[in-house]
Amino acid sequence: MVLLRERGVCLTVGEEAPDFELEDQNGDDVQLSGFRGEKNVLLAFHPGKVNELCKEYFEFFREHIEELDELDTIVVGVNMDSFEANEEWMEEVGDLGFPILSDFNPPGDVTLEDDCFVPDEGYGKRIVFLIDKKGFIEMIDVVKPDKGACPNLSRFLERLEALEE
Repeated sequence: MVLLRERGVCLTVGEEAPDFELEDQNGDDVQLSGFRGEKNVLLAFHPGKVNELCKEYFEFFREHIEELDELDTIVVGVNMDSFEANEEWMEEVGDLGFPILSDFNPPGDVTLEDDCFVPDEGYGKRIVFLIDKKGFIEMIDVVKPDKGACPNLSRFLERLEALEE
C-alpha cells in the first residue's frame, strides 16, 4: 500500500469502489454500480484526451476481451475528453468491445475522486482498478506513462480466476 500512496493513489485494495455515472461514446449514461452482481470490472483510466498512446492502451484491452469475458469481466475505459471526441475517435479506431466514458464535465471529476488525477500536470494517470462483482477493489495497477506500457494482465487474470473459485 505504501508504494501506491507514494505514486499518488489513495484508494486501496479491499475498499468499496466509489460509484459514478458518466456518458459513454454513444451518449449513454453508464453507472459503475450497474455492473454489481453481474460483472467484475477492469476500470481503465487514461490521462487527458484521446491520442495515439490511448489508442495503444485501449487496443491492448480489446486484444484480451475474450479472456476477460470468460471470467465474467467487462472493461470500462475512462478518459477526460468529451463524449463527442470519444465518439469521433471510436469511429476512427473501430469498436473496442467496451465503453469509453467521458470524464469531461466537469473535467476530471471522477478521475480526481478515484485519485487518478495529477492536478499540477492537468491530466490523469494510467491506472487500472479491478473491481469485483460486489463493488470492491481487488487490484490496482499504476501503468507507466511510457509508450507501449500496458497493465500486468497476467496478474489480473490470476486474480479473476481466484474470484471464480
